[in-house]
Amino acid sequence: MEKENWINEILSSTDKIVKVLPSDGLYAKIQSQIQQQKTVENKWVWLVAASMLLLVSLNIKMVSNELKSEKKNQEKALVALVTDSYNF
Repeated sequence: MEKENWINEILSSTDKIVKVLPSDGLYAKIQSQIQQQKTVENKWVWLVAASMLLLVSLNIKMVSNELKSEKKNQEKALVALVTDSYNF
């Protein structure tokens, strides 16, 4: 019984909440602040996009070169192993 009373008391506590209404000029104030915010110029957006593309391209090129270099080193090691095995 005591538990039910506690539950009912908690549930009924929300009945005392009063809805708060914003002031009349609040919406206009928010809209004016949004319009005053500075925007980034398109040239800076394109500069950043181009820079990122350049960095990604350079990274891909470097990884590609590293893989080719590693493959050549493996081939040289294999040739050296074969020549050493057959005493060429």
